[in-house]
Amino acid sequence: MFSALHLPRPDTPMLQRGLVYAFSFLALAGIGWLTGQPGYLWAATASLWTCLADRAGTASDRLSALGSVGVGGTAACALGAAVAASPLAALAVVAAAGLAAGLAETRGPGPALSAKLLYVILIAACLQPVDDAALAVRVFERSQEFLLGGVFACLMCLVLIRSAPDRRPRAEVMAVFDALLRFATELAGAGPVGDAAACKRDIRERIEAAHLAIGARRGLGDPLARMRYAYVVSLADAIFALLIVAAELRGRMDTALPAPAGKGGATALPLQHLQRCVADLRLQVEEALARSTPDLLALCVALAHELRRLHAPLVNAVAPALYQSALAALARYPAFAAWHGAHRRPRRAFRQRWQRWRATLAEHTARDARVARHAVRLALAGSLSLLPAQLLRVDHGYWVAVTVIMVLSPQLQTTRRISFLRFAGSLAGALMACAIGLAHPAAPLALAISAACLAAAYIFRLAGSPALFAFFLTPAVILFSWVGAPAEDSSHFAALRGIDTALGCLIALASYYVLAPRAELSRVRRHGLEALAANATYLRAAFAGAVAFTTSPTRSPAPTPARLESLRIAAGRTSARAELTLQQAESELLPELAAAYAGLHLTARRMAALAGVVRAGLEAEAGAGAPLPATQGMLQTLAGRLSALAAHPGQGGPARAAAAQPAGAAAEPALDRFLLEQAAFAATQADAADAAVATAGRLAAGIAAAGGRRVPHPG
Repeated sequence: MFSALHLPRPDTPMLQRGLVYAFSFLALAGIGWLTGQPGYLWAATASLWTCLADRAGTASDRLSALGSVGVGGTAACALGAAVAASPLAALAVVAAAGLAAGLAETRGPGPALSAKLLYVILIAACLQPVDDAALAVRVFERSQEFLLGGVFACLMCLVLIRSAPDRRPRAEVMAVFDALLRFATELAGAGPVGDAAACKRDIRERIEAAHLAIGARRGLGDPLARMRYAYVVSLADAIFALLIVAAELRGRMDTALPAPAGKGGATALPLQHLQRCVADLRLQVEEALARSTPDLLALCVALAHELRRLHAPLVNAVAPALYQSALAALARYPAFAAWHGAHRRPRRAFRQRWQRWRATLAEHTARDARVARHAVRLALAGSLSLLPAQLLRVDHGYWVAVTVIMVLSPQLQTTRRISFLRFAGSLAGALMACAIGLAHPAAPLALAISAACLAAAYIFRLAGSPALFAFFLTPAVILFSWVGAPAEDSSHFAALRGIDTALGCLIALASYYVLAPRAELSRVRRHGLEALAANATYLRAAFAGAVAFTTSPTRSPAPTPARLESLRIAAGRTSARAELTLQQAESELLPELAAAYAGLHLTARRMAALAGVVRAGLEAEAGAGAPLPATQGMLQTLAGRLSALAAHPGQGGPARAAAAQPAGAAAEPALDRFLLEQAAFAATQADAADAAVATAGRLAAGIAAAGGRRVPHPG
């Protein structure tokens, strides 16, 4: 217990933030005490909750967090004041708002905290005393008072606390090239390649983060700056495609697989030269972005010149033809002017948006969805915390809701730990408030002590100590409430807060045990199958490029390079998401089930790498004749096999797998030999994917038949 209540050491920025937050509260509370207007006390409460939403970061990030609570809390306050006179309506509104606040966990910790604070404001507004004023007047007054406190807190925080400079997307772009250099260094090493899938996932995640950071910059002075940043990241993505081909050829060398027929050996890969070129690219990006005003136009030109050095014919003379074809495709990467002219902003059709919303809804409404169960728990706990206050007609019952909302989390261990620390801190804080109340301090002194305790509470919250946060927050709220009702005894307020804290902790733990989380089997399976379908579609499209050698009017046209690039990016995104989902849920799954999904993801990655090899091979044989009819028939059979794998994974049998194998002996033309060998690899990967999906489905069915797998609770 005492080890959990350790005293952290806050730094200077934490002290500054705590003092500014306390000053915002003290200014409004002091005006309320001097003027005798209770509306300023409600504004001070609004300032208290608004300051809790503030966080370190850029001005835009802080403004969105502060505004969501300080200004958005006005709507929550109006809604709560509107239904305060009707207990049933208030209960329904609180339950619905609890579901929404729980689902906000999917947006990240920042939006989740803002949603919880808005939920607290709603419950507090529902429990405000109802006077004889008209409904519209009461709603307007409560909203106006809260808006005053929220806007005042936003201004104080933004003016008195310095925001971090917005240097996006420089750090994100540098992270992309750092990951590329690590992958290239791993490939150029003397030993076997390590976990290539982890490197690929890291690069893909950093590329997506860079694109998001570029999209978030709306105020760049140069209107082309965002496009130039996007060009640099897209060029890094093209280099990533080359590294995937190099990794596949290097992997075949490590596993002693034969090189593609007529394409040279993988032992001649110039990986050291590739690593040096990637290092030079990273150095140029670092030097360009280190300036206060980077010359992005010069950077784009320099990177285009560096690609020519990467494609130097002397160094790559002994490289396999597949690698040289991939290099040739990279060398044809357009300059910025041509890329910008052909660039089109992607626009999703209504059908795609609907499918995306439907998939998201299905994911978060599954029986084992952790976020959905957390949302139900939060709604249930908020409703239970509202009932005693409504039945007993007390306005301090929102402290129960505060405890419930701040304690409850998707993880039981976090809930149990925070419950213990918050209860211990609140009990000690209530005792300290009783001791201060026995001295019967004057109202100005009590208000000053309340502000000092509130500053300490903010500081220790930023330092990551929930026990000390509760210890100082409890006397701050008790003394502040006593200032608003000086006729009451402060020890009475302290006892009420202690009871409310204990009741809130019990409600949080009870709701957790009623709706205990389960292993998210459906989410792991859904993301795994989506990744498999995307990679199988990409591999099928890569083989479909062979129809470019035919002139049959019944054949569908070969996919364009832009279409293949979009499929490659989609395959990388879905694979990265599926691997991240498995990593998050791995401790909750059976070892056999986790191994089956890990094998499935590895197979999907191999299919994407094989697609890159096929694309490079077709580029190398662009001037060759059409494949033989037998080879074309085999490709059609393989296309059906991959389509069936994407649509109905886990249902492939030995007969279908055998049909996808090359039927005859090696054909004479080099193109046919290449296509037959890669088709054999593709059929092997399809069989492995079917087997992994079938194994995972069988194990998951056994878990479902046993009543589901609950997440273990250590201790």
